[in-house]
Amino acid sequence: MATHSTLPGHPARLSRLNQVSPDLADDYMTLELLAAGLAGIQANQQKALWSSAQPSADPTGLPPAWTAGVTRLLWRTLEDGCREVASHSDVFRWCRTPLGQWPLALRVAESDSELLMIENGRPSAFAEQASRLLLSKDPEAELVENRCYELMISVADRNGQTEREVQDNYVRLRGFLTKHSVSSDIDLLGLLRAFPAKDANGQPWVKQWFTQCYRALPASSAIVLGFCDGCENPISGHRDCDTPGCRGTLVYRTVETMSEYFIQNRAVRRFLHDPGLAEQRMFEALEPVFGERLHPWWGMDAVDVAIDFDNTGEMAVGEWWAADVKDHASATLLGRSFRWNPRAAAQRRILVIAQHRFEQPGYVDDLATSLQGRVQGVEIMSEAAFIAAAMAREARRPR
Repeated sequence: MATHSTLPGHPARLSRLNQVSPDLADDYMTLELLAAGLAGIQANQQKALWSSAQPSADPTGLPPAWTAGVTRLLWRTLEDGCREVASHSDVFRWCRTPLGQWPLALRVAESDSELLMIENGRPSAFAEQASRLLLSKDPEAELVENRCYELMISVADRNGQTEREVQDNYVRLRGFLTKHSVSSDIDLLGLLRAFPAKDANGQPWVKQWFTQCYRALPASSAIVLGFCDGCENPISGHRDCDTPGCRGTLVYRTVETMSEYFIQNRAVRRFLHDPGLAEQRMFEALEPVFGERLHPWWGMDAVDVAIDFDNTGEMAVGEWWAADVKDHASATLLGRSFRWNPRAAAQRRILVIAQHRFEQPGYVDDLATSLQGRVQGVEIMSEAAFIAAAMAREARRPR
């Protein structure tokens, strides 16, 4: 396995690469372009494209991002003396192997060396994370995710009179997505009663949001579905759960319906539901102790969790901790994209990493290296460490 953090070969090669393009020697940028290209191919050609090693025999029909990524790899193979020239078919084949095993020695972090670009016949979690760093990311996923978020804000705002009511509405809606990867028309009726505000056409805002997040399937009065008992995501057949970090097993449950049930759209599940599992575990551990001093998704998601130790109600007053919770496949890509929301001006600012990521060898070191010089005053903790630290600080609070 060849995993490199510095450019192999003579330093003159790096100089030549920089003359061609200042960022050409940045292999993560190349991977981001390839990932954006894979997302575009998936959106344009759907499942048929994954039936062969090379989705399209015609390079002119491939997304510009993919072509740019392959071109950058071509320059790299020529400069590094790699015997295997990077054609489109080569790169599609490489994408199905771990990054550390590509014929071209990529400069990627050790913790990323086992990641794939294509996994189980579609862009991997790493590829989706990489594509989101570019403006040319998956247009379908971007549309679904952004539209879901915009409508969630609209539902919260149209159904609240005060800032506190709007925030509480937002928390309830975000929590719904985390707890309901599968929903029913009975659940939808409950949402319609809780959030009755309508738009100018008389349509409930919450129904628009719901139909953006879920796709409907017909059902009788009840339907039995397979679920993972760890994360509650649906499982078809007898396959294992594919949610990152989940070790749950298949169980069957009855979903009560009137005539329909609903499955989360893939983009909503991948970018809102699955990352929310770590957040939900933290809420469940902390809420019994902190009560109303625990603020889930504080400031309409400025941060994922905030704790008001002194019960002041204002982040500028008293001791506040704020945490942004992340569950990303690549520590290096997370570090390259991470920004702290300036509205969350807490005394302690903490980047909480989902426990299964934190425990991966090299993950935290690669994250810290990637953040160095870019983000100041932010601590890195695991889920368990954050919960323990908050509990310990609460135990020292004067009664």
